[in-house]
Amino acid sequence: MRVDICVVSYRRPQGLQRLLGGLQGLRLPAPAPELRVVVVDNDAAESARPVCEAAADWLSHPLVYLLEKRRGIPQARNTALAASLSHADFIAFIDDDEVPEPDWLCELLRVQASRGADAVAGPCLPAFEEPPPEWIARGGLFERPRHTTGARIEYAYTHNVLVATPVLAAMDRWFDERMALTGSSDTEFFERFARRGHRIVWADTARVVEWIPPSRARLDWLLRRAFRIGTSTAFIDRHRMPRPRSLLRLLGHGLWCLTKGGLLLPVAALRGRAPAARALRLAFYGAGRIAGLLGVRFHEYRTLHGR
Repeated sequence: MRVDICVVSYRRPQGLQRLLGGLQGLRLPAPAPELRVVVVDNDAAESARPVCEAAADWLSHPLVYLLEKRRGIPQARNTALAASLSHADFIAFIDDDEVPEPDWLCELLRVQASRGADAVAGPCLPAFEEPPPEWIARGGLFERPRHTTGARIEYAYTHNVLVATPVLAAMDRWFDERMALTGSSDTEFFERFARRGHRIVWADTARVVEWIPPSRARLDWLLRRAFRIGTSTAFIDRHRMPRPRSLLRLLGHGLWCLTKGGLLLPVAALRGRAPAARALRLAFYGAGRIAGLLGVRFHEYRTLHGR
């Protein structure tokens, strides 16, 4: 079995170094798969190259360094797929601000084999580079939904996913390059993936840790992220359901989220900053949905967080 671990990196040499160290510490199943690491540097200045060249001296697995000068997350992901599709049986995606637990890949492969899944997704757990405000730490504002291992789901993200390459080869297109810096191109891809009948299952023991810099552990970033998710998912829905009646339903959903968040805010504020942030986040998401349906694009990834 051949597995490529694909990483898209943009000006995060310290994060990439930390990730490669985590990949070196992976425990592999027996018999061990033939493992290869593919790093796509999305920085025209090649900031990831020195890290990759240095890692060749100590990393146990072959490392392929690729440069994608076109700025854009889906552009870099597509470059990774093009390099891996004819080489590997499975492709695992992980981000350059993450570190896998030692059994991460082993668990993805185990669940895939036991369930016969086309893709397997796992949890992404937050870790803060510096102690965050207490209300953020206690409020769980960076925690994501989790499921029982083996549960079928209809979504996945490239921060922690394993995909069978024959299924990828059958897709009519990969990541949507119109979403270069808006985010959510993986959301759009795996929604299409699931609608085509491909099975995505959950592996709750295949965990990765995401390192959150201080610039993200703030209320203003949480609200900008909610607004961005609203605009980018509206972009997806607007092109998937272009009929006027469907667009009116989507607009109604945005208004409902905006109104509900606003109405919940006074009561939530009495319970503390974290509940108030959740209400505000819902309102900002609703506002983003409305803005996105009106054609607004929010390019969150023009700004770099982390190093």
